[in-house]
Amino acid sequence: MSYDLHPGPIVDDVLFLKDSHRARYIFNNKETKNLVFRRADQKFFSLFNNNPITENVKRYVNIAGFGGLLDCGYRNLDHGLLEALIERWRPETHTFHLPIGEATVTLEDVNVLWGLPIEGGVVSGCENSSTVANRIVRCQTLLDLECMQRARCIILYLCGGTLFSDSSNNLASLSILNNLENLTACGQLSWGSAVLAVLYRNLCKATSSNANNIGGPMYILQLWAWCRITTIAPRILHPFDNTRPYGAMWREKLTYKDVISHSLRACRSQLHCLQEGEFKWRPYEEVISFLPEICTSGIRSWQSECYVIYWDVVEFYTPQRVMRQFGMVQHIPSPFPLSINDHMKLHTLTRSGKPERNWMNTHLEYVTVWNQRWQNVIQGVRCATPTVEPNYMQWFWSRTVLYITNPKSQEVMQPVFQDHGSRSQFLMDGISQTYQQVGGYMQTDSTSNFHNFGLLQNTANQVMEMVNEGSRLRYTTHLQSEPVNLGGDDTVPRSLRRRDRRRGNLRSGAGTSGVQHEGGTSGVQHEPGTSHVEHENYEAGTSHVQHENYEVQASEFSSAPSPSFFAGLQSNIMFQDNNEQDVYTPHASMLPLFNQSQSEDFNYYAPQFSPIQTHGFSGISPLPSLDLNLHMSVGELDDDTLLAHTTLNTEDDDQNQIASRRRNPQRHRRRPGCGT
Repeated sequence: MSYDLHPGPIVDDVLFLKDSHRARYIFNNKETKNLVFRRADQKFFSLFNNNPITENVKRYVNIAGFGGLLDCGYRNLDHGLLEALIERWRPETHTFHLPIGEATVTLEDVNVLWGLPIEGGVVSGCENSSTVANRIVRCQTLLDLECMQRARCIILYLCGGTLFSDSSNNLASLSILNNLENLTACGQLSWGSAVLAVLYRNLCKATSSNANNIGGPMYILQLWAWCRITTIAPRILHPFDNTRPYGAMWREKLTYKDVISHSLRACRSQLHCLQEGEFKWRPYEEVISFLPEICTSGIRSWQSECYVIYWDVVEFYTPQRVMRQFGMVQHIPSPFPLSINDHMKLHTLTRSGKPERNWMNTHLEYVTVWNQRWQNVIQGVRCATPTVEPNYMQWFWSRTVLYITNPKSQEVMQPVFQDHGSRSQFLMDGISQTYQQVGGYMQTDSTSNFHNFGLLQNTANQVMEMVNEGSRLRYTTHLQSEPVNLGGDDTVPRSLRRRDRRRGNLRSGAGTSGVQHEGGTSGVQHEPGTSHVEHENYEAGTSHVQHENYEVQASEFSSAPSPSFFAGLQSNIMFQDNNEQDVYTPHASMLPLFNQSQSEDFNYYAPQFSPIQTHGFSGISPLPSLDLNLHMSVGELDDDTLLAHTTLNTEDDDQNQIASRRRNPQRHRRRPGCGT
């Protein structure tokens, strides 16, 4: 019996946006755009660190509720980690679908990590139209040079560059000034729920296969991942400071030894194989009592079923889907609080072109639910260790996307981190399928083969127990005996078609070679003395070869290049499997694009070379010979000894200079004589 692999969900009553999600495109080996992360606070924090503010200004920032954000400071984003998390974000549930269950950023995380206030009214209002002159006067009035005005200016920078950054990347909305006129009243607003609403909205937009940028408070998502996922978290090298919010721990010196960073493939593989012991459901439990008061100010609302709101943004907040994050037993969650139509309507709503709209009135029903959030606190069974109901994982595995990448795809091996996480899941899925299938045979077959079936099932059970995955044997497998029809559009992405039209090229269909033929059958265009090969894969089973001018010298290919040379090429040169030798052999029609020139400067891990073939250090002479007579001064030597010592050092120096010139690939070579 042949099998096909279903990425999930097998039951689609939860994840109804599966076909348009970027995870489906990745599984189908289609090209997705790398996300550009919009953030505009690096220069601000650099200026803030070099010119610390006074205590009076900091006091006003604390009153407004943003003091904890200043204490947490700035750190570069790990784009690989964030993109791997975005691939597992589900707009239908506002949670990350991990192999161990659902998890998400909650009001508790925003409160503990950044110290932002949770309790209070929603951040919303009405944008009144005004002239440019009136806006200038208002900015001069509220953002002048006194202490309170400086505090407003700092908060405006934080909102525009860190919390609510958008695609403009350098602009801050002046509507924020409506909430900054009275800093005391500003501190009584729920800025924490506003930040969570913007985070949810930006994650939902980024899951689209056409998304190319993302804004919002991405740094708190990185802090959330560092606190909970042990396999990707750097180690802290300084003592814990309990006078600041918990997120300030990651501000000082860190070490990335034995952890991965800035690699999408590596982070994706780690999330594919994530196990219970590698995820902290309660990371703040031991330190919560030592943190400042601002980190627990919203504890009454952490477990409330409600909506989080920021002006036009409305997103539902469902802690019942992540009850293990609150120390309770996880049960099968209730249906969504919104219909599919309402969900899509809220995600398409924007402030653009609606300057006179009062958003408090527009979202009155959702604002009312927020104001009554204390009446909707979820209750559950408390447990010392993270626990789920017996049937929860079976329910979850049939309704989640287990595979982001396709383990069956024949991918050209790159000289980078290999994503083996999906292959590991695939192997465990196969063993689980064997275990369940044999169990079904044992219930229906009463012949002598019953004992053999029992032995086979016991073998599968032992193998899974050896890798600490014995519970997987009872989960729903994603192997299907029938062909899997994933639907969706199988055409070439529009961006690639436009690019090819600009280049004057025609992209081939699936399963064919996109090589333009002219005057021959080799599939490569030739001009006299030139060979131009450039390989680019955009979906499984296709090959698109274009040509660029490159002079080929006969001496460069006098001998066959080694396999390690081809392993270092960043171009996706196709390889054919050699059954007789345990190596990969290049196609005869493919030529190496680069030759290693000894005249170039040393380049560590250059893009076109493998680490094995990096250039030698040029122009570096060897270390001088050790003087073993360091215990004697020159004055203690007699004339004969001094003369011999000097002569020996002179001869050593001459030999060292000759050896240095021989090792230097850039040294001047004397031309051969003409023979006369």
